[in-house]
Amino acid sequence: MLRYFRMLRERLQLTWGNKDMRVTLLFGLEGLMLQYVTSINGFGNNLYATNMGASDSQIGMVQLVLNLVAVVLLLPIGIVANRQRSSKTLPVAMLLFMGAMYFVYATVPEFGSNRIAFFFVFLGLTAGVLAVYNAQWQAFFGDAVEERKRNGVYSFRNRFMFLVGTVAPVICGLCMGTAVDSEGKLVVLRVFYYIAGALVLTQALILSRIPCPKRTDAEMAAIKRFSPREIGQALGQMATTRAFRSFFLCIMFFYLAWHLDWSMWYIGQTQYIHMTEAQLSYYNGLVCVGQLLTVGLFARLNERKTVHFSFIFAVLGHTFCSLAMLVGVNLPQGSQLIPFMAMGILGSVPQGCIQLCAVQMLLDVTPQRNRALIISLHTMVVTLSNAVMPYLGVQLYQALGADQHAMTLFALIALLARGSAALLFIWRYRHLKKAGRLHPTMP
Repeated sequence: MLRYFRMLRERLQLTWGNKDMRVTLLFGLEGLMLQYVTSINGFGNNLYATNMGASDSQIGMVQLVLNLVAVVLLLPIGIVANRQRSSKTLPVAMLLFMGAMYFVYATVPEFGSNRIAFFFVFLGLTAGVLAVYNAQWQAFFGDAVEERKRNGVYSFRNRFMFLVGTVAPVICGLCMGTAVDSEGKLVVLRVFYYIAGALVLTQALILSRIPCPKRTDAEMAAIKRFSPREIGQALGQMATTRAFRSFFLCIMFFYLAWHLDWSMWYIGQTQYIHMTEAQLSYYNGLVCVGQLLTVGLFARLNERKTVHFSFIFAVLGHTFCSLAMLVGVNLPQGSQLIPFMAMGILGSVPQGCIQLCAVQMLLDVTPQRNRALIISLHTMVVTLSNAVMPYLGVQLYQALGADQHAMTLFALIALLARGSAALLFIWRYRHLKKAGRLHPTMP
């Protein structure tokens, strides 16, 4: 046994002594901690609000608040980051800020009758800022890792993230299942959010240890002062570049249809399918496993048939999820869970290729001039959709009567919207293929 630990120590020392391996390992650890926080946010934020007494309308505001904060901060943070000597400075500062805010977020249930108001304030200062951090991390990653090494480092990081993304929500759900009342469930969630705060602060320390080249004095002097005129120029390019305009209209229709039921999906799962916290965590874990097992398949499909073809499966998956909800809420109580989970997982697995495809499609049509600004503006519009549409979805459900009949009508509306998006991308793929604008990278 001592010999084994001695060999392990020697291998770790050898790995740490190699600069490239050290950077890869640091990014893996950074990704592990980020994924814990992201997974607990995705699994726990709605449950946190629910157990503090939030109404359906307030559940709809969860996505609204955190994404509005992101929309407000994206552009100014991007402008400030562009004038830093190192692209590492701002991400580390944001992590330190978020780490402190998670400790306050975990204390929100102690604020008595004001707990819901403070929940939304610190939701924006944690999950909202995290969305902006992800955008800045991409710029830092591009500076810190050479282009030829990025795929290897990113793949290594994703393996770390997958493990935590599967395990953390399951453990949290099982722990919540042992609590007998809402206050007990809040105690469990608070512990996980305190851990999130500690991990975010540790993540800042890890990120600060990753070497990143700094701009020279000449490069800093060459940076032009930001002018609002640049935004107008970028918007003009977005409107007049035909390929970008076509893609933007199609992808935004997809996002609007997708985001419509982000909050309603949770309401359907908990109030109509009657899923417990443990069952919600099992569902999320099985979706993560399915996406991991199929990511290689979609990567090869991208090479053989292009990202435009693969993306169709993601949109069809969304459509199938709406069908799963439509079927699930209308099955007899007690027989809903298994059919819904089976259909929901089947529909959710192809959605793992969304980012893999959407980013490449965006880069393919974005003009080179003002590219960074155009992508930022595009991200802001998508984030705004993610802020507004879930809230509007809940308002539509309540206007329909906020009962099982309303849930059925809502699921049918979502099914028609997503089905239309699927038909739109099928048409787009056929149009691009006919025009000779598809270029597979493998025979």
